[in-house]
Amino acid sequence: MHTKLDRRKFISTGFMGALGTMWISSGFKNLPLHSKSKKKLSGGFWPVMMTPYNEDLSIDYPGLKRLIRWYEAAGAQGLFANCASSGMYQLSAQERIDLTRFVVMNSKVPVVSTGTFYDNADENIEFINKINETGVEAVVIIPSIIVGKKDSNKKLMKHFDELINQTADIPLGIYECPSPYRRLINPEMLNSLQKTGRFLYFKDTSRDAKQVDEKIEVTADSSLGIYNAHSPDALHSIRHGGAGISCIAGNFYPELFSYLWKEGRSEKISASVKKVNDFIIANDPVISKKYPLAAKYFMNLRGLKVTENSRKGTSPLNTSDKNRLDLVWKDLRDLSESIQLDLA
Repeated sequence: MHTKLDRRKFISTGFMGALGTMWISSGFKNLPLHSKSKKKLSGGFWPVMMTPYNEDLSIDYPGLKRLIRWYEAAGAQGLFANCASSGMYQLSAQERIDLTRFVVMNSKVPVVSTGTFYDNADENIEFINKINETGVEAVVIIPSIIVGKKDSNKKLMKHFDELINQTADIPLGIYECPSPYRRLINPEMLNSLQKTGRFLYFKDTSRDAKQVDEKIEVTADSSLGIYNAHSPDALHSIRHGGAGISCIAGNFYPELFSYLWKEGRSEKISASVKKVNDFIIANDPVISKKYPLAAKYFMNLRGLKVTENSRKGTSPLNTSDKNRLDLVWKDLRDLSESIQLDLA
């Protein structure tokens, strides 16, 4: 099986030529380049973890442990704890640390976790250190938190520069979180960042297959892996050399993304891989509605026994919502039987 296809046939030479003249912040010019990272994160499916709650909305740690085992049984190669799907903005600072530490202590796979929740560099540096102390493989930076919506890319890169220079050798990640607003990192900026040798994980939310291809290309020889958040593009991304998938659909049918990673990188797309990919694309609009409550409802259909609540102000599921999700569950079982894929 090929681990990656020839990416260069998908990327224009014009784009690559332009990289030589891109802007690099003065901070990165003066920053000594680290040697290549001693390790890269595992490729494959990295779930964006849910946080189960008790009836009183305290964190349900036994339920969280069941979720960890479920993700692992479904083939997860790593876990993204304390992310948007985890309700990170609704957690206190101490809960973010406690939750992350619990996941690290109870998982058999690597863990990354968000470490930036402030627009002040000093506060972010302090919290990055605290998250790092939990034992994560990388601490994730959110661009839309560290600068405002109207701030320039130059200011964003300056803030990155501060975080990189003042967090010793802590491995880092980047998450283009859509909240409080979507702030994308373009390929030129990403090329500058990966040259520091500090970044291992990049969760892309651009929903733009061509841009993802370009980001994969500029990070191809670095420690940084591109993990696509847009499930309809998951197969395309991994066939073009992407490191893996980190999408909300993995909280409904994680086995399918592990399957795509395992079977979808061969020279030819099999009929079974096509079936799985078609299922993911067809159901993307259904599972995106009233998330994360929809995911918790679906988890209960699958026998995970989590309370269907959230600290977010999500509207409750109505009968129509549940009927659609019930149908997805039926179709998932039919699909798994047709391709002989065991469900966790």
